[in-house]
Amino acid sequence: MPQDDFSKLTDPDHWLGWLGDDPATAVRKGIEESLRAQVADAVVEWVKILEAPRFLTGGRRHSEDEQVMLVTRAALAAPFALSVRTTQHGRSILLGVFSWAAVNLSPPEVRKDRHWFDLGVGLDWAGERLQGRIYEIDGEDGTAER
Repeated sequence: MPQDDFSKLTDPDHWLGWLGDDPATAVRKGIEESLRAQVADAVVEWVKILEAPRFLTGGRRHSEDEQVMLVTRAALAAPFALSVRTTQHGRSILLGVFSWAAVNLSPPEVRKDRHWFDLGVGLDWAGERLQGRIYEIDGEDGTAER
């Protein structure tokens, strides 16, 4: 039985602090939540990130120190293979790209996160949509920083 493999997520020298202390666990949890939103009893058996994700990070200069950059938004698109088991459908192997964007990362804003779970697509397709998606979650009032 394959095991989880998130090495392609964590190997690149890219800041993932917005995902917490354990980015691999955070991404796995996001994938599980996406699947359970579709099928409540979905159990993820293993996940493998297939290649280095596409990353997108945005920020602004600190108002009091022009040398300091404040990260205001971040996103990633990670191609995966996984095994999921459900009561009704048994075991399935799924391929696709899991994307995650977060905005309002610089306090005192209220952070907003959103996941996309795109099956049967490649990293190029998801990467092209990442910039639009990172702004899509700003909300109706449009007050999130760019």
